[in-house]
Amino acid sequence: MTNAPDIGNKIKKIYHCPICKKTHEIFFQSDFANNRSKYPFSYVFLHKYENSENIEDKDKEILTTIYVDAQLNIRGVEALLNEDDTNILSKDISKEIIGKLTRFILELQDEHEILIKKFNDLEKKCEELSKP
Repeated sequence: MTNAPDIGNKIKKIYHCPICKKTHEIFFQSDFANNRSKYPFSYVFLHKYENSENIEDKDKEILTTIYVDAQLNIRGVEALLNEDDTNILSKDISKEIIGKLTRFILELQDEHEILIKKFNDLEKKCEELSKP
């Protein structure tokens, strides 16, 4: 949990994982901590268990939560070894799912706008027909 230099507009921070016992680097945008509702705030991500004496643990995902203050200092680290690979989605799968859901939402919004327009047109026709 060390301060590190600013790289471009990203700030490098270092933390120690209590499960894999390794020191890792993480990069934040310089404005990453802006406008949070409270500090420290939590940031959750996955990293692989790379070096393990237990072959069954190798390449398992570690769910990592770091607590970041307003100055982007890491105030704490919690980690949980994922024993069941089906509980956590990879970043790529998550992005794919989010992309599909976003496209579906946009399609529904377009259909909603079309239906609203048709409804308004029907309302106008009903008003015109009901005039004496």
